Amino acid sequence: MKYKIEYISTFHADILAVNRFLAEYPRKAARIFAKADKAIMNLRTMPELYPVYHDVPAYRSIVIEDYMVFYKVKKQERLVEIHRLIYGHMDIPAQIQE
Repeated sequence: MKYKIEYISTFHADILAVNRFLAEYPRKAARIFAKADKAIMNLRTMPELYPVYHDVPAYRSIVIEDYMVFYKVKKQERLVEIHRLIYGHMDIPAQIQE
């Protein structure tokens, strides 16, 4: 049985921020978004495919080039919540807590 994917509002805000940041590099932005989309769609059938993020164990993380997607798995509800898309060289714990 497949898991449902739910995008949290912070993820949508992160997409807009990354798109603005990479405005001069539209191919790179498109590549990152395509890879993120593909990885997220894999979570429908394999929600625990990616590791727990060591600094904030409430989240699992997917590395997409210089960026990271953070998500939570809710097994009881068969739900994967996609929370953040963050530049990987930032202070990740501080960014997640925002």
